[in-house]
Amino acid sequence: MKNSIADNNYYYLASYPKSGNTWVRLFIKEISRISNIKNEDDLAEININKELNTGTITSSRVWISDQLGINSCDLSFKELDLVRGKCGKSKNIFNEADRFHKTHDAFISKDSAGNPILETNNCKGAVYILRHPEDVVISLSHFFNLNYDESVEFLLNKDSCLVPNEGSGNAQVRQYMGRWDKHVLSWVDQEIIPTIVMRYEDMKFDPITSFSKLSSFLNLTDDIELIKKAIDNTSIEKIKDIERRLKGFREKPAKCDSFFRSGRTGEGAEKLSFIQKEKLYKNMNKVMNRFGYELSK
Repeated sequence: MKNSIADNNYYYLASYPKSGNTWVRLFIKEISRISNIKNEDDLAEININKELNTGTITSSRVWISDQLGINSCDLSFKELDLVRGKCGKSKNIFNEADRFHKTHDAFISKDSAGNPILETNNCKGAVYILRHPEDVVISLSHFFNLNYDESVEFLLNKDSCLVPNEGSGNAQVRQYMGRWDKHVLSWVDQEIIPTIVMRYEDMKFDPITSFSKLSSFLNLTDDIELIKKAIDNTSIEKIKDIERRLKGFREKPAKCDSFFRSGRTGEGAEKLSFIQKEKLYKNMNKVMNRFGYELSK
């Protein structure tokens, strides 16, 4: 492995929810795991509930409180957004073995006064994971127990966020995302930290090219055999089977039957009405076209 845990560097793994972020994290952990196995006989399958941690999620209330030196519950979400970008100003930023931090936040929040919602000092870059919004609608509807109309509106809502309600009982703080297309642009068009785009569809249909690009950007490995093995070990089909046999995945919401549901592409084209699809495209066609996403018929 090229990356050293002694490096005081870190990366962000950014995405709109249900776009493939967890898949990318699984690949990163699997590359690390199999790289350190000397005996092929010891190569057991990845345990998704024990080995998925790639670093603290940026919305962790405990981590934010620790970094700011205050109880984050004492601040409103608006107040938090003004100071979250100061988290990690100390030399011990993200002081963990792995430094690939999941985030669903837009790069700039509506309440962050035009500043990045996250620390960027010493950040090596960001991976933005992108998926056709029609398929995001279907996946979100199952994950959040929404009907398709509600899920479409979620992607089009300029105020969409996770953890929308104030309260000390939440393990995470609000993650402002806004509209799907604005969220995409907030990351891919910012010029503060280097960013690459990983399309879910490329990860699925051209995985060697896609994940090799990821591995190179994250300075993990250029060993193509390791990359192929990690791709095979973290295929959606295998991970779904592991979740079933483990009787659950720790990041699954209580109301959701399973975290890894289908992993298919084109579900939005099959299940959404033309009116629903046209509504997405009419409002977000510039960004959809930019990344090769068309209005499905």
